[in-house]
This record gives sequence, structure tokens and C-alpha cells, in this order.
Amino acid sequence: MRIGIDMRVVPPQGPGQQRYLWRLGSWLAQRGHEVHFMTVLRQKGGVEAPAGTQYHDWHGRSATAVRHGVHDLALDALLLNPERSRPFRGLRANVLRAAYGTEQYLQKLRSFRNPLEYAARSALRAVPWTLADMHWERQFYEGHRPYPDVIAQSGYMRDQILGSYRIPAEHVHVVHNAVDLEEYTPARRLALREEMRARWEIPAEALCLLFLGHNFRLKGLWQMLDVLPRLRDLGRPVHLLVAGKGTGEPQRRKARRLVQALGLEEQVTFAGDVRPSLHAHAAADALLHLSWHDSFGFVSLEAMASGLPVVTTRYVGAAELIVHGESGLVVDPAKDAEIIDAIRRLADDGFRARLGAAAAIEGARHDEPKNFARVHDVIRTAVARGAGPITGR
Repeated sequence: MRIGIDMRVVPPQGPGQQRYLWRLGSWLAQRGHEVHFMTVLRQKGGVEAPAGTQYHDWHGRSATAVRHGVHDLALDALLLNPERSRPFRGLRANVLRAAYGTEQYLQKLRSFRNPLEYAARSALRAVPWTLADMHWERQFYEGHRPYPDVIAQSGYMRDQILGSYRIPAEHVHVVHNAVDLEEYTPARRLALREEMRARWEIPAEALCLLFLGHNFRLKGLWQMLDVLPRLRDLGRPVHLLVAGKGTGEPQRRKARRLVQALGLEEQVTFAGDVRPSLHAHAAADALLHLSWHDSFGFVSLEAMASGLPVVTTRYVGAAELIVHGESGLVVDPAKDAEIIDAIRRLADDGFRARLGAAAAIEGARHDEPKNFARVHDVIRTAVARGAGPITGR
């Protein structure tokens, strides 16, 4: 088959969606398929595509030129992220992978806790350019026959997709994400622990909680900072390692301002963008992934595979992999009491060790080869429906 994959960052340097797609394309090429990576965004430096694949940089091209480029490839399958695919509008992509949310990321509204900010953000959804984007996003799901086959990274996202678009349920396939089990292991994490604690000057006796993500608001950093002052009676120091750079200077300023206002200067370390992310895992005793929305949440699965206990929320697809109280903890990000209780439970070394061991077992079930094979099956199903080759004119 000739398979096209839309990429936003090439080559991907960090963990997450883009690295996953890059490795998926390489795996498909190794099985004899003709794989074409496509990008429409400006990239940094030279790009060396994996063996057996081709790379097309269409940055600066008009939407018409992009469509013509896709047409000339005569693809049997086009794997597209429908939420951020404006340059591909009008194309019939027969395999969709919802990576962020639905209807131009509707779910992120939950993260705006200030009523005025929530109202303002809600109003922005009614402006013409947002309505246009929402229209084209809907077209990817509903505008062509046969319907596309959709890869939902979790049951949570499957429900979101079926609740948002008129698409037959049998066209939506739940395929949980995968992890590189050579990189993310308990042994590798523990081998780095002492070095990484020293790197960020985290006291040996401290319970180190990890925030890992770039969107401080969406991923729950404000909630973490709010509860830290209420844990000073824990019997041991609590340290928060923030691995991420925020979405811009306003978020970074707010984070620094909150730390100062709450008197947390000695308890919070801003590490910036940490790569590889395993270094941040190694310094921590638990990952707090208090996100208000994640279609899956790679960071949770990577932490679990590393044997690091995870506290996450019901708005994160990876929560489906956790048995609450046995292989992790699932809380409501709007309820400080639940977050505080989870952290108090994590202060128990024995409980934390049991969670981490169970998390590692679950994480090891989600290896990349098995995941890629399931995605391969979805692609073949889409092609067998008889729509192929993908045209762009």
C-alpha cells in the first residue's frame, strides 16, 4: 500500500504524538509499504527520513498545491489528524487519528476555571474563522463516502467522537497508544535516579512530584501549586519538578508569580524542556498528570512503563489503563481534596512501590509492535472499503 502520514514536527525530538507517528511510518515501511511523510509547517534543519520512507516538505504551498501534491502520490491511505489540518481541507482522508479533541478542541474549555475567561474563550468559538475550522473538521468525518475509519486513542475519545459527529460506530476503533519499551523501563529510570536528583538539587528525603507538559493550564499545574502549601504537615518535604516550558511567556510569568505568592520558592523547580523525558521520571517519585483533557496522554503511559506511579484524571484517556488504588490513582482535577488525598497516600513508600510495580506490568502490555499492527489493521480496513487511491483535485 501507499500510505501518507501528516506530520507537524519532523524529525520529532521529544516524546508524544509526533515521535509515535514517525516510528509507525518506519514500522510500516519495514513491512513493505510505500510510506510518505508530509509536513506543511516550517521545520528546523535537515530531515533524514527513516529507511524505506519518503519525506515531502510542503511548507509555504497553497492549499491547492498541497492537494495536488497528495493527488500525485496516488495514496491508498491518508492518515490525518483532523483537528489541525487546515492545509488538507477538501481532501478525503480515509484514516483519521483524533490527537487533541473534537470540534476544534472543544474539551480544553474545561481548563479555564475563571468564569470571565471561560466566557471569553467560549465566545471565541463563535467567530467566523473558528466556525470555518469547525466546519472543515466536521467534513473530514462526515463529508465523504465511504466514511473514514477513525483511530480513537481511548474509549474516552471514542465517546467524544461519536457524540460530536455523525459517523457509524463501527468506523471508530479504539487503539490505545504504545510506548518504546527499550527506552522506558524501571531499571533505566532507577539507574538515573541519583544523578537526576542531584542535577536539580532535589533533597534525598523529599517526595518529588513531577509535572510533565508544556501547557501549564491544561495539564493542571495551577491545581498542583494551589495544594502544595496544604501538605506541609506531611512529615516529609514535598518537592515539585516542573518539566515543561509553558505555552508562552504569560504562562511562565503566572507560574513564577504563583510560586512566589504561595511561598514555594524552595519547593518548586522549573526545569524547562527536559529531553529525554526519562530524566525527569528518574528524579521523581510520582507523576501528577492532572490534565483537563488528553485524548490519551503519552506521558502517563511512559511513566507507567518506567515503574513510576501516576496520578491522573478521568479526562485523560490513559486513565483507562489504571485500576484506581492498585496501578495508579484517578482524581477529579476540580477537587483539591482528592488531589491532596492522593499525594498523602503517595507519601507511603510501600504503597508507592506497589503502585509502581503494577504500573510497570500494565505499561509493558502496550509495546509498539503490537500497537502498530493494530493500526495497520485499521488502515487495511479503510482501504478495503473501496475508496482508494486518495485524490486531491
